[in-house]
Amino acid sequence: MKPFYKTIAALLAVIMVASAAGCVPISLSKEWGYKYSDKTLSKQYDIGMYIYSLYQAYNEAKTYAEKAKGYKENEPFTDLKITDDDGKKAVAKDWIKDKAEENMLNIVALDYLVKKDGATWDEASMKSAKATAKDTWEMGPYASYGYYQPIKDQVEKYGVSQDSFTYVSGESGVKQTALFNKLYAKGGLEEVKDKELTSYFLKNYVDYSYIPVHLYKSTTDSSGNSNSKKFSDKKIKKIKKELEELVSDLNNGETTFDKAAKKCEKDYSTASADEVKGTVSTKEELQSSNADIAKAIDKLSNGEAKLVVVGESGDSPTAYIAVKNNLNKDVKDYIKNDTNRSSVLQNMKNEDLTDLLEKTAKELKKSKALTKNDGALNKYDASMFYEKPEESTTTAAE
Repeated sequence: MKPFYKTIAALLAVIMVASAAGCVPISLSKEWGYKYSDKTLSKQYDIGMYIYSLYQAYNEAKTYAEKAKGYKENEPFTDLKITDDDGKKAVAKDWIKDKAEENMLNIVALDYLVKKDGATWDEASMKSAKATAKDTWEMGPYASYGYYQPIKDQVEKYGVSQDSFTYVSGESGVKQTALFNKLYAKGGLEEVKDKELTSYFLKNYVDYSYIPVHLYKSTTDSSGNSNSKKFSDKKIKKIKKELEELVSDLNNGETTFDKAAKKCEKDYSTASADEVKGTVSTKEELQSSNADIAKAIDKLSNGEAKLVVVGESGDSPTAYIAVKNNLNKDVKDYIKNDTNRSSVLQNMKNEDLTDLLEKTAKELKKSKALTKNDGALNKYDASMFYEKPEESTTTAAE
């Protein structure tokens, strides 16, 4: 049963949020923020879309501000100088404004290119996206895990309507996929041929397998805490020698990966669920998930195995039998699979589409066809999202 938290402190928090929201210039009407009109596209974008973009930019800037000089938790940060992931330095409030406009112009650019290039989508996809956005609006992104944090509760008080949120977070995603396919998929305006895709695949992907063998023992104390104690040096040396022999057998063709895995399960109690067999992914994905394995596999020849020991100086060292499989043997069948082809194509061309949207956005910004409603836009700035935390007192807690 979930605990029922209905305290005076919680009620005071609600009152404080409501009071803070009362100071914000709220507009849930169809007041527009941006408008574009020429022979290709004629559309206006309501102010709620801009406010939501501003809200997203505010939260992104906060992650940079937390690393900035002078940052103090639970205090305003918008006057601090931040540095983003691209190395750009700016005062947070200016960065937030610029980022919000950039996001809005990208939405306009997306609509423009969709119309210009004739990208289409099936109604089922759009219907599904809208339904997902509705659920997120009403229950939050983690409702399926039992954690309810409705987006509505976070942004409606600032003037974001459900329609605005749905357009930015749901509809635009379907349109972007449609534009991507119109440009790069089979039959697209800039179709990527199988030969190009194959070349990219062989250069950027890796096929690998590995078996982890723990060189330590895990125990759980009476409080439920897990502890690790590595084996003696003598025992570790013995296991490593045995694993090196197994690696040698793999390289000489005297055993197979499956047989080696079964032997490790029997001799060292390895869990089959921890074994990775014939996994194809980008080199970046492998690097992010297991940097030590990625580094070792990158140096191997196709079909070669190697023993990799990680964390020897700590309490939980692990030995991996790592194998680099022959990617060339898989490529034709892999690319033929529509799901795999789509995934590789996305990795190959996503950056190109991002660059195209940014380039188009800059061009549209200079165009006389774009109009900004400065009177409406200037009502909103980053500082409105700061909410002073309630003061915790003994009386309130009681």
